[in-house]
Amino acid sequence: GGGRADEKNEVPAHLRWQIEIERSEHINVKAQCVRLEYPCLEEYDFANDGVTPNLNIEARAGTFIRSYQEKSLSKMFSHGRARSGFIVLPCGAGKTLVGISAVANIKKCAAVICNTSMAVTQWKQQFMSTWTNVKESDITCFLSKGGDWQGKKLGNLLITTYPMITNSKKRSAAGQKLIEEIRKRQWGIIVLDEVHLSFADTFWRVFEIINAHCKLGLTATLVREDDKIKDLKNLIGPKLFEADWQDLASQGYLARVQCVEVWCPMTPAFMATYLDSKPRQRKDLWIMNPNKLAAVEFLVNYWEEQGHKIIVFSDDLRPVVAYSNHLGRPCMTGQDDSQTREELLAKFRDAGSKVKTIFMSSVGDAAIDLPDASVIIQISSNFGSRQKEAQRLGRVLRPKPGSTAPFNAHFYTLVSKDTQEMYYSTKRQRYLVDQGYAFKVVTCLETARGDDLFSMKKGKGKYGGTPMEKQLLQLAIEDRKEAKARFEAESTESGGQVRRGAGNMAHLSGGGSMVYGEMQRKTGPRHKLLESRDKPKKPKPL
Repeated sequence: GGGRADEKNEVPAHLRWQIEIERSEHINVKAQCVRLEYPCLEEYDFANDGVTPNLNIEARAGTFIRSYQEKSLSKMFSHGRARSGFIVLPCGAGKTLVGISAVANIKKCAAVICNTSMAVTQWKQQFMSTWTNVKESDITCFLSKGGDWQGKKLGNLLITTYPMITNSKKRSAAGQKLIEEIRKRQWGIIVLDEVHLSFADTFWRVFEIINAHCKLGLTATLVREDDKIKDLKNLIGPKLFEADWQDLASQGYLARVQCVEVWCPMTPAFMATYLDSKPRQRKDLWIMNPNKLAAVEFLVNYWEEQGHKIIVFSDDLRPVVAYSNHLGRPCMTGQDDSQTREELLAKFRDAGSKVKTIFMSSVGDAAIDLPDASVIIQISSNFGSRQKEAQRLGRVLRPKPGSTAPFNAHFYTLVSKDTQEMYYSTKRQRYLVDQGYAFKVVTCLETARGDDLFSMKKGKGKYGGTPMEKQLLQLAIEDRKEAKARFEAESTESGGQVRRGAGNMAHLSGGGSMVYGEMQRKTGPRHKLLESRDKPKKPKPL
């Protein structure tokens, strides 16, 4: 019945036009259709494609997809055709399985593009060991470090990262050869993981190299602070499906999350320095607030005693390193290689391991599978970024079977009270409330004795007036050259759970990839109003 209805609704042949468009112009045509408000769909007739190389892939016996995953795929596939566009699923709802199912359904050579090398490894494991029977010989992991692509034929399943494809710098001979092979091949489908994190110009370069009939974007949130989601829709396609996280939580597919904002007053020494500081330095002070350390210590100890797994996040690396060293917990940053990260994450996933808490920089925001994590503590975030908030919240959305509590996952954000950080937190708070999450504000944390961590010691807080406060204040205000010398002088400790590595303040502030340069402008004629500044001033008479 459905087929006959579709045939009745088809446009008559004399009203249909077939126009061949050059590959370099199809994105411009799609963008113009959007401007003219003409719906534009990009479909791939994979069932009748006899040119694109096949991928030998089948789902493993017992593979089960949930009802909402099946519904999302039904929006993509119809009558042997695959439609390009976005599928939006909350973190923990199984976006990877949806992408793998799409690849397995098309059965043509496929490319999966990720944001990090860790995500590449996870996608490969999911393809090979969990969901499908694809052979390792058919997979090429194109990475700068590691991977298995050198000296090997390009497989029909490519898994790589956005930077590896879009890199405009000179490549090695082997890397350039592989890129040329990728460019020459006609791909059936390209899966773009965490698609909202990349800029539109990045996708221009991706599609210049990877010519794919079908484009599938996977994301947990179509939110960008620069509002460039519209550009991505022009490049990839419309939103095909979006799941309501509240429905998934009520059905037990996602955890029930309690969002808590903890207001941490500044210690007197920090507040006095804050009021006398420039705007740039004020941010460093509200991040390194000693009462935030007291709050992190309190929450980590409390939830570890309850048997929970905890992730502590910060965009700024200084509290990640300082807090993890002080509390004796491991940390993971962008300076760690893939093997070190995987070893630490494996310990965290192990229920019998002593590793209950991990401190992470923004490297852990996306594409990390930690299903047992149930508590997130956010020391600092990227100003008012809703995207960051959604990504980090997603780390604890995995379902928690067996829990009967009203909330079985907790998301804490620490905010320095009476600082500009409260303005940015309001924007993130509004986003969470609009999404329907349970939200509350906490202004005090009581110890077992009934003392408030923030008001003890006559309002100084737990660490007010201590050497630890001085150390945190030094981290917040010290000169970067002095900081670099100090960190390079620190010895590397090994053998324990605490790792202290030599580094520099450029890395600690997230500027490890930045280059500092000086330029001297040519001097020219000065404006008349400024000429007086060049003349030496006459001494005033006594």
